[in-house]
Amino acid sequence: SGFGYTIPGEALSDPQFAKMIREAEKYLGVPYVWGGYSPSGFDCSGFVSWVINNCGNGWNIGRCTADELRSHCSQVSPSEAKPGDLIFFQGTYNTSGASHVGIYVGNNMMIHCGKPVQYTSIASSYWQEHFMAFGRLH
Repeated sequence: SGFGYTIPGEALSDPQFAKMIREAEKYLGVPYVWGGYSPSGFDCSGFVSWVINNCGNGWNIGRCTADELRSHCSQVSPSEAKPGDLIFFQGTYNTSGASHVGIYVGNNMMIHCGKPVQYTSIASSYWQEHFMAFGRLH
């Protein structure tokens, strides 16, 4: 599971998001590798950084940690979150600040590098307990 999610058509009408999701979906099934930042293996922030840098939206943020990615975003409330926003979690392992990041795709779903790159519901108790914030790239 985790590969069969269909992006809502209205989300794809946003050209910036459409480019991001096109890039992100190329890597569904790519394995999790701690510190990974290439299509042969990603960690969560390596995957999100790669998608941002390679999706064709003109962004170049380099290789960021989950917490560093927050500095490239404006915080948005959960009610304002839209596909293409980043979603941050804390306490998924022992580090300060954001410890996990994914790309929100709408309908309580994200694409992220879990084990492996996949779609995951953020409505599960695990992700709800660790939710930190949504961020919009600027």
